[in-house]
Amino acid sequence: MDLSIFQQLGVALALASLIGLERERTYQLGHYDDFAGVRTFALIGLLGSLSYILSSYSTIVFALITAGFLVLVVMAYFLTGRGSENSGGGVGMTSEIAAVLVYIIGILSGMGQYLLATVVALTVLSVLYFKDVLHRWAKQLENREFVSTIQFMIIAFVVLPLLPNQSYGPYDFFNPYVVWLMIVFISGLSFLSYIAIKAFGAKRGISVIGFLAGFISSTALAFSFSAESKKNPTVVNPYAFAVAIAGSAMFFRVLIEIYVLNSELAGKLLIPMISMGAAGILGAVFLLLKKEKVPEDIGRRMLELKSPFSLKPALKIGILFAVVMLASKFAASAIGDRGIYLTSFISGFMDVDAIAVSMANMAKDGFMQKQAVISIMIVVLTNTFSKAAIFFIFGNRKVALKIAAVFSFVFLAGFVTAMLG
Repeated sequence: MDLSIFQQLGVALALASLIGLERERTYQLGHYDDFAGVRTFALIGLLGSLSYILSSYSTIVFALITAGFLVLVVMAYFLTGRGSENSGGGVGMTSEIAAVLVYIIGILSGMGQYLLATVVALTVLSVLYFKDVLHRWAKQLENREFVSTIQFMIIAFVVLPLLPNQSYGPYDFFNPYVVWLMIVFISGLSFLSYIAIKAFGAKRGISVIGFLAGFISSTALAFSFSAESKKNPTVVNPYAFAVAIAGSAMFFRVLIEIYVLNSELAGKLLIPMISMGAAGILGAVFLLLKKEKVPEDIGRRMLELKSPFSLKPALKIGILFAVVMLASKFAASAIGDRGIYLTSFISGFMDVDAIAVSMANMAKDGFMQKQAVISIMIVVLTNTFSKAAIFFIFGNRKVALKIAAVFSFVFLAGFVTAMLG
């Protein structure tokens, strides 16, 4: 006897029961009955798995079982739907759709696709469990955020697959697919962070929000708060903390970007980047130890960050990326490594991502690994200290000194780990 059948049935039963428990819990909290609880969902999962196992003997049996199950679900919808409608609860299909998905999860388990079955089950469970959160998000969703989401879906899933994946121009600097992929990836990372900030809300405080803001644009946050710090000259540590924590998040963001493109290069940068990010976080936390009232508008100002994805800024990212690729390759050809480092230093005052992803691409074949590491270290450290310069020029200079002090430890951590590496 094939013992793998028990594994197939066991996985189906476990995943289906998990979803069934959520449905049962929802019914009990809502004080109403629906067509399927934990036992029914468990049996549906088993039915799906068994139907696939039996299909190896007869596809007709599989088709009949599936058709019969779907008929039962439709009947259950009309029977329980009328009851819900009469009680004033409205007619919904959530449990019925969940039941069909559990049947499919059972089939996937029967096929031995345990990972896919688990992913589908956890997705279904999350959608069911976070019902109230999803409804609240839908109510709070602004029109510009909805439009931004649609735009992002278009550039990611419509435009990107249509672009040619080959290089053009001098030094083969321009690859439409790679440039657009960078637009999708960097914008997507920022967009997810923005959604997380909206989800957390101001009640989570500036620590969480500031860190997430660093995944959107720590430089933009520095510019915004520099103007605010001039209006509140007596407030120093909270502004310094917010910028320091956002600047620290930048190291983790860049490391993720590089890892996606070039895991080997990311491995060489792993310890320095994490060390610098950790040093920045510790320095930021030290600022909080000095009791100073946090202005109420700091959290609000962070939450007022505009949706980071719109087509115009995304195109700017792509253009800057292409320009940096051309400049880096030209500089390397004209004056060698020093040209690349100079490009990194200048770019650091404006943007980190373009140099980071450019170097990750250029070092993909194992060439220029050392130059790529040095260039990325230069650009992240330049960008880090530029935030102190922003406050020194446009904001409260006391805040600038605090930021510079924290980032001095960041520089030290990066220098030591780079030398040891």
